[in-house]
Amino acid sequence: MDPLASRRVRAHLTDCVGYLGLAAATAPVGVLLVSTTSLGESRLFAQLVSAVPPVAATLLAARAESGPHRATWGKRRQGLEVAGAGGAALPFSRALGRNTVKILVPWQLGHLTAIGAVGGGFEEGDALTYGSAVAVYAALGVVAATVLRRPGRGVHDRLVGGRVLLAAAPRG
Repeated sequence: MDPLASRRVRAHLTDCVGYLGLAAATAPVGVLLVSTTSLGESRLFAQLVSAVPPVAATLLAARAESGPHRATWGKRRQGLEVAGAGGAALPFSRALGRNTVKILVPWQLGHLTAIGAVGGGFEEGDALTYGSAVAVYAALGVVAATVLRRPGRGVHDRLVGGRVLLAAAPRG
């Protein structure tokens, strides 16, 4: 197992609490739209609206990891930072790619599965519901397996040339 694995897991779980708060904050808007319009009956509308919290979380994480602290709130609490080649700061575009793979894709695949399931997708044999269910578990498995094993570089790190390291020193 990678020596930073437990810190990375705790950091991610800490960040997920914040993402949950973000999702909860956007829920009233969705409830209002569904209860006051005919949009609530549209599966496409549900899929689009469900993307708002994961997109926001992805952007926030990318900004944090490419910013002066080079870490999300959870990583900072665990003494970790994200770096590119040679320990250089990860540019926003690469941090965005990293977090798209780590946060947005699995979260939205989970939403697609849940929306499909609520709409009877499994009973109807809906390919999107079945495909997203298989894909979300595969994506989570690949991310977990690559982060936990040595050298601890998740698929999201490998794709953008990044890595998570012990923070060198407190930053601003």
